[in-house]
Amino acid sequence: MRYRFDECLTRGKIVKIPVDPALVEKELCEAESDLVSAEKSLADHNEKWAIIQGYYSLFHTLRSLVLGRGYREKSHRCLKYAVEALLVDEGLLDAGVLVHFSYAMDLREGADYGCIYDAESARAVVESARIVFDQVHRE
Repeated sequence: MRYRFDECLTRGKIVKIPVDPALVEKELCEAESDLVSAEKSLADHNEKWAIIQGYYSLFHTLRSLVLGRGYREKSHRCLKYAVEALLVDEGLLDAGVLVHFSYAMDLREGADYGCIYDAESARAVVESARIVFDQVHRE
């Protein structure tokens, strides 16, 4: 929904920037590093950190795409709205990516702030992070 993106622009939570391929690549490297860490944490039965690391892999993957479109977000929610407006609504990315990201965002907040996490949730976030990273990295 474009109005959320426009609202983030108006509030300064998303700003227009020049496209910097090095910055886009840096975000993808962070995404991959967080994904590897999340997979290791999951294997080590460290569910809380697997959720957090998996979420940040998703965050950096999607952030790389937004940066590649010439925008920088200053809010996790506004990143979601930027992905929706700039990529999903334009038919460049499947809407399922937003489902993965929203779910991971909720689970990360629960793990981080409420100490609520379990193996099933951790597995779901890490799998989502892998799916989205592989989808974006192929393009």
